[in-house]
Amino acid sequence: MKLLNALLGVTILFFTLNADDDFQSLLNEVTDIATKTKLNIDYQPSVVSILHADKLKKIGVRNLHEAIGTLPGVETSILHTGWKQVIMRGNYNPDTFIFDKYKLYIDGVDIGSDLYSTSYYYLDFPIELIDRIEVLRGSASTIYGPGAFSGAINVITKSSQSGVSDSVFISAGSYDYTKAGFVQHIKAGDWNIGIDAYHQHSNKELDAGKAFVHPYESAYLRSEHNSLEGFEDYSIGVTAKNDDFTVIGRYKSELTDNFYGLSEDIEPVRSGYQKNESAVLEIQNSFKISEDIILDSKVGLNHYTFKFDATIIQDVLGSGIVIRFQPTYTQLNSYIDTNIKGKNIKDHKWMLGLELKNIDTLKNTFGTTVRKKPDGTDEYLPSLQYLEGKQGFLDGENDQFVKSIYFQDIYSVNDSFDLSLNLRLDDYSYFNEMLSYRLGSVYRYDDNNIFKAVYGRSYRAPSYIEAFQAIQYGLKEGNKNLNSELIDTFELAYTHKNQNHILRANIFYSIMQDVIDRVENEPATLIGDYYNHNQRNSKGFELEFTYGFNNDAQLMANLSYVRTEYFTPDYLNPQLFQSPSISEVLSKVYLLYPIMKGLSINTALYYSGPKKGFEDGASYGSTMILDESVSYTIDKSSTLIFTAKNLFDASVVYPSYQGKHDGIKREGRNWLVTYEKKF
Repeated sequence: MKLLNALLGVTILFFTLNADDDFQSLLNEVTDIATKTKLNIDYQPSVVSILHADKLKKIGVRNLHEAIGTLPGVETSILHTGWKQVIMRGNYNPDTFIFDKYKLYIDGVDIGSDLYSTSYYYLDFPIELIDRIEVLRGSASTIYGPGAFSGAINVITKSSQSGVSDSVFISAGSYDYTKAGFVQHIKAGDWNIGIDAYHQHSNKELDAGKAFVHPYESAYLRSEHNSLEGFEDYSIGVTAKNDDFTVIGRYKSELTDNFYGLSEDIEPVRSGYQKNESAVLEIQNSFKISEDIILDSKVGLNHYTFKFDATIIQDVLGSGIVIRFQPTYTQLNSYIDTNIKGKNIKDHKWMLGLELKNIDTLKNTFGTTVRKKPDGTDEYLPSLQYLEGKQGFLDGENDQFVKSIYFQDIYSVNDSFDLSLNLRLDDYSYFNEMLSYRLGSVYRYDDNNIFKAVYGRSYRAPSYIEAFQAIQYGLKEGNKNLNSELIDTFELAYTHKNQNHILRANIFYSIMQDVIDRVENEPATLIGDYYNHNQRNSKGFELEFTYGFNNDAQLMANLSYVRTEYFTPDYLNPQLFQSPSISEVLSKVYLLYPIMKGLSINTALYYSGPKKGFEDGASYGSTMILDESVSYTIDKSSTLIFTAKNLFDASVVYPSYQGKHDGIKREGRNWLVTYEKKF
């Protein structure tokens, strides 16, 4: 409490000062994330935020996951498998826990996978390679298609931007964490080429405790009970531009340990791993048909491979039986997206588009020591046997073709009032047709006060795991008869801004239908372990405040409240209560404060309210974390940043899905130092 009062005191002390020039640029930021038409973010018919990497670095943010977590209404965490999560506005199915409700783009390129409907393997992307992050909270399917259920995120890299300095960087931190990389721009004839690359590594282990050893384990071969959280991660990206053509390519490989284990039991041996490989290539063209009409087109490939090796039990109750899995899945998406934009009709900015996507399964195997026989009994094998086809990781290849058409119109009623309409129809081979739409209005009372009202409907198609997971020991069986999830969101937003501060506030109410979650006590006629559940509602508000001072100091603060309904998965008697693993109240405060020229002390304060556990109903208390950073500009091109993260060594515990009361423990106080050189 004393700390909070001190921060408020700093705020009051400088409230009468005027903003610096850097702050003025925030007042009129432009983005196209909500409409694919460049507009001031406060004129977009959605709730939009822009995060600037240079500021995030100063408060000790090291990657994309931490950056997104600075926003209101967004809660970040990890699963027991180590998979990073981004939960927008409480939209989270705790009994499935691995399927994202948002879509992630890098330089406008969709890098997600249909396997788990996720892109978590990009959330380690270093902040040093990022120029800015544009985030849309709310229904976004009309722009980005099914999957943009409660938001969309576009990361703009430094390598893709002209006029951005070349740089090299190196970091070191707790748990043998290291990171190094570069950004380079090259001129080759008529081509402007940007290249970025990085490598990062960690040997992190945390004490998990004996509660996370499987109760049937009789051959635990390790001398400790640590969660294994080490990883190797590297990537290279290229952006090449020539007049109206842009070529974007990126390869990323991530190899991680298995953290708390696939089934939330730490593994008895150290040989387990998870590997994600992602390669994307996209060619874009913008052709000016006339002064008021532009044709934008893009074609691309998205190649993704997921593989893991997990030993669940080394010796089942002394029987000598080993339970071990090693699946491999590879998918290739090919797509074409073309749209025509026009301003040739008075007071209208319109867009009409078509997208075609083909989803191919290239490899689908399941290595296992436990095989389901046709009669439903289990057969235990002396070594890994690799199953394919309907006995693979998924039940068959399940290739799909997706056809989409979309339309947008932004109508300027007058200089102060805009109305917008978005429609999109997506037709999948295996899933039901999805008609998304959004109605928005933006009213500019004057230059300082802006009001918005938005209603949108979005969808999330079932992931391949939810729909097609093959029958395997200990894993959920997919349900091919699932409907797509549906959400209707109503939003009211207000922005006030003047020369030294910006205030943005919004309230929202969402109605979710056909929620995909696991099911218990289901009738024998129900296929699989996933089911479309009853309606669930979510409501809340988000508040953002930014204040600029004439001494270059900047204060940023946000507060959000989200309450989401949750029904237990019991088919016969579902119980309703507040969604587990979600904090209703989140608050984040950031102060960038220059002490002298080239030296600043920067503070980040994170508060998350209490949470409920899953099956045991255990309570997990609120958490307040303070990060303190010192940023020193050695010369005009060199910067050194030292951060003490979780300075007061607060206890951070995420709920245990399996009801283990110690919970998923996270690290306490740790440190990070980064040196960056610009050229």
